[in-house]
Amino acid sequence: MKNVLLVSVVDWDSLGEIPAIFKRGGCLQVDVLCNKNTWLLSNRFHDNWIEIKEEINEVLEQIFQLANDETKGYDRVILLDDLIIQLVNKKIESEELFKKILPLTKIENREMLSSKAGFSKVCERNGILSPKFMVYTDKLDADAIDKQMNYPILLKLDLSWSGAGIHFCTDKKSLEEGLEKLSPKENLVIQEFITGEEIGVEALFYEGQLIAYNAAKILDFFENNFSYTTRRTYFRNQEIEALLKTFGKSVGLNGFASIGYIYDAKQNKYFLIESDMRLNNWMSLSRFTGHDFSVGISQIIKATDKQNIDTSLAKPEALNKEIELALFYRDIRRCWKKKDLKGALRWVFNYKGYWRFIPLYDGLIMKRMYKEIKRDLTKNKHKS
Repeated sequence: MKNVLLVSVVDWDSLGEIPAIFKRGGCLQVDVLCNKNTWLLSNRFHDNWIEIKEEINEVLEQIFQLANDETKGYDRVILLDDLIIQLVNKKIESEELFKKILPLTKIENREMLSSKAGFSKVCERNGILSPKFMVYTDKLDADAIDKQMNYPILLKLDLSWSGAGIHFCTDKKSLEEGLEKLSPKENLVIQEFITGEEIGVEALFYEGQLIAYNAAKILDFFENNFSYTTRRTYFRNQEIEALLKTFGKSVGLNGFASIGYIYDAKQNKYFLIESDMRLNNWMSLSRFTGHDFSVGISQIIKATDKQNIDTSLAKPEALNKEIELALFYRDIRRCWKKKDLKGALRWVFNYKGYWRFIPLYDGLIMKRMYKEIKRDLTKNKHKS
């Protein structure tokens, strides 16, 4: 993984700090394939920018050509958003190319990539504990679902992110409303809602082996409980670690994953509810937990250099205390949106060392964040 190509077709604010993770991990060349003026370019840690094609078939061909181009010498192509993962997964046929681009070694589990229905099926097939589910078909109506599932339940569009495309149903009436509202219904997931504590996990796997992970309790969501998070408390957990190892080995994970568990205290069980096979914002902040993903990347580089991989990251010492982290850009916007004065004062007075989380190490991303925050605040002010 010395030379990597990072690819994105969706312009997420989470992309800005990702190249730095790879550079700190020892990658010699970090190139980016994306549109101009995107977050993925708003940093000083990428080496070369390649402008992405406009037409989707041309984009896919461009990715495959770059992956196969020996003059470029890319060891891995890292896809950074669900849409491009889904599109590449549908198109790619070569198993060798599949393993170089997509984050799985077991190609038979490819249906889980950027598909909530596929993810549930893969979990069921591999004996991974996850909520009871059904996949919608034209023959399945509200009456049939009502008879087979216990409320509350969630309706989830097959390809969706950041809490979009989810409908919470407490009874048959809200179920009918959700089925009417959500579209497209192809592979719509009807899932049992597990009541419990949500645990957010970031993990890095190499050929099915867990290399590094961080687990966290959720403190704040940007909007509602199905949207992305802005503050978390990180901790170590041997049960979650064991579950991650089993999940990685069973499915053949080979890359980064943003994973969600629900802990049901009554059953004393962790239910795996989602696994997005891509990087997220929190992975950059892993440098403050003592379990840095950049170190994990450096271990994978050593392994690919024919050295034995250091498994100490998969067996870390437990943290003596919990560590609270916050995403500067997203949490500032959340505080303004929700009129959370207490939250804003955390940043003003450097609560628990919050200033550490401001990416002052990179003037380019700070400039982009300042610009977007100013625009966001001005827009909301005019609305009010």
